[in-house]
Amino acid sequence: MRTSRRYHLLLPTELEADLKSYARQRGLSLADAFRSLAVIGLIAERGETLVAQPDTPGILAALTAAEHAVLMVASVLPEGQSRMHELRSQAAVAAEERLTMFRGGDR
Repeated sequence: MRTSRRYHLLLPTELEADLKSYARQRGLSLADAFRSLAVIGLIAERGETLVAQPDTPGILAALTAAEHAVLMVASVLPEGQSRMHELRSQAAVAAEERLTMFRGGDR
């Protein structure tokens, strides 16, 4: 994305901390997090519905790391591959529960 204009902003400490937390949780730079929140705010201001965004690099990196960890463990355990397949549905349920926590459903 090519930036058309640069802005210098002064944020209150609490807002800055929230912005950094938002960016860290999503694997975004501060600039990307700020742009994301600006888009979300403008969409909400217009009364439109927010459409799910495509996967961010941070999400894809986390998924890759998780898959790598599973495969590493499966490779050293006896019957690791079959156990990995047996636990797949439980892993999906656990992942959904964790996502709910990050989306604010478990506050």
